[in-house]
Amino acid sequence: MAQNCEMVVGFLVPHRCENPALGHCAKCGRGYCEEHMQLQASGLLCYACQQGLEQPVLMPQTAQAFTPEDILLFSAASSFDQDDDSFSDLS
Repeated sequence: MAQNCEMVVGFLVPHRCENPALGHCAKCGRGYCEEHMQLQASGLLCYACQQGLEQPVLMPQTAQAFTPEDILLFSAASSFDQDDDSFSDLS
């Protein structure tokens, strides 16, 4: 099972959800957290599959523009160390 939820969240800066994956979607088989999965008659379904999306993206309007390469990029970006000081919050 995936260590973390595989849902892509965030509107301005899309990234993988940081919550631990608690189960698999009955349709796509990806791991999701409790927040991004819901029990349906057919089993546990992620929000993307409930909305008929092929990509694990929370927002359907945004998801239509993402390619499989974009999803891989979000996964790679999520693997960076959160304590890495390479980028600073300038707010």
